[in-house]
Amino acid sequence: MKRTERARSKPPTVAASQDPLLYDQNGNYIGVLKNPVMLYSDTKTRMTLYGIIEATISHVDHQNSATGGTSTETGFQVAWFSGNRLGFDVDHALDFGDEIGLPNLKVMSKLETEYELPTGGSDTNGVLFNRDAWLGFYSQDLGKLTFGRQNTLTRDFTQNWGDPYGTSEVTLREGGYSNVNNFKQLIFYSAAATGTRVNSGIEWKKKWGDHWLTGLGWAFGSQGNGGSADPGAGGTVPGNFRQGTNQAASVAYNGLQVGPGKFNLNANYDQDSRGPAAGPDLKHRSELFGGNYVVGPYRINAGWIHYTAEQGPNNSLGTRTDRSWTMSGSARVAKTVFSLGYQRMGGENAGHNGAGVVLNPMFGNTAAATGTYASGSKSTVYGAVMYQADRALDLYFAFDRMNVNGGWIVGDAQGNGTLIGAGRPNQDQLELAVGARLKF
Repeated sequence: MKRTERARSKPPTVAASQDPLLYDQNGNYIGVLKNPVMLYSDTKTRMTLYGIIEATISHVDHQNSATGGTSTETGFQVAWFSGNRLGFDVDHALDFGDEIGLPNLKVMSKLETEYELPTGGSDTNGVLFNRDAWLGFYSQDLGKLTFGRQNTLTRDFTQNWGDPYGTSEVTLREGGYSNVNNFKQLIFYSAAATGTRVNSGIEWKKKWGDHWLTGLGWAFGSQGNGGSADPGAGGTVPGNFRQGTNQAASVAYNGLQVGPGKFNLNANYDQDSRGPAAGPDLKHRSELFGGNYVVGPYRINAGWIHYTAEQGPNNSLGTRTDRSWTMSGSARVAKTVFSLGYQRMGGENAGHNGAGVVLNPMFGNTAAATGTYASGSKSTVYGAVMYQADRALDLYFAFDRMNVNGGWIVGDAQGNGTLIGAGRPNQDQLELAVGARLKF
């Protein structure tokens, strides 16, 4: 009875609490009944376990085959919505926060691994915590300061408009996008030299009052001799501290009341510097603007992206320029959520690999590009119907339809920029999927 009364009472403010373990990394009150699976807890330290188990069966046409033809496949695929994961959160309250002007200061850490349900295999062979491995500090006055492998800063901000499946507001938490489908490639405009997560990263995010949230990010180079497990050896290039690094800055405004609903908006700048260890830097830059408008159970999302990348040895292939955009929406009816979206990725002078496949933005190593196309685009319409049986279980039907125009050529079944076998890349593809997602 006492626990129920505590959960329903008005949450105390952070300043009123002497226990920072009662608040998550957003500064939101957790309460006893909202705790996830508890592994360990005492007066100073809390460790919790969480995870997602998602199974997807899909029917996909125009897949490349090793024989050079095309095929239609039906069967299990890597999860359509969310990467299957198992994670651990650790929070430890610090006594000296008041002494340095940071009341309720705590140290926190996240370790998160990803596996693939069809086989049980690791998403990244030889890497245990491929999704997250970071240590950080949090207080309301400091914000959230984290060190290690984590989402790119830009990804955490743009997830609220990149598709309809992220949070409506930008928060201090890591977030979105969806997992393996034909429209996830928009995330690469928010990526870095090491993909959609940064290695050796430092990120700071802070809420300012009820509406503003800002962020800064830096990732050290991954091409020199650093002695870590990083694929590029983990350190900066001697004599070239900036090569292979990533810098990002973002600002968000949540809850702008206009008419019957609220806007949640953000602007982002993301850049990396890459190239072979012995060669010159090649600059990649993205400017991203977007947000959503929420009225009751309805939500509309939209965003626009400008991206440039230097390509080829010494930028011998010239600069690639992309202008891409997306729109999507969702509506909730009782326990069912309906969503529909469209995105267009368009580029000029886009570099391709030796198989003629256009490299994904940011994520693609443009130093290895072998040629360019004059112009092209990839557009995808997609949607889903999800029944949320309770807080733990989601059941869904989803689809996406991809079309490629001009010189934009994709490779594998989800347009990831790699060619399967000896097959020719296809110009269109329809994917139908059903699945179940269990969260704990």
